[in-house]
Amino acid sequence: MGSVTVGAGIEFVSGHNGSSNAAVDTISVGGTATWTWTGSLPHSVQSVGSASFASSGTMTGSGTYAVTFTEPGTYQYDCAVHGQLMTGTIVVR
Repeated sequence: MGSVTVGAGIEFVSGHNGSSNAAVDTISVGGTATWTWTGSLPHSVQSVGSASFASSGTMTGSGTYAVTFTEPGTYQYDCAVHGQLMTGTIVVR
């Protein structure tokens, strides 16, 4: 299970290892990554790259977005609002 917090500022923070911008998490095939929103800025989780997953909509305030990864690969993502200022990677093994 991966856990990523969308920080009060402009950052993704890994709950697994504390890495941020880029947040990096490794999960098992069949595992779920959950992003948690807090704060007042709008953010999203947008899949970028060749291995992809369904992107979230833009959220403001509190909420969560979860994706279960069924295929191994390296999944890159960013925030549609903040782009390269907010990035992350999910490695599925």
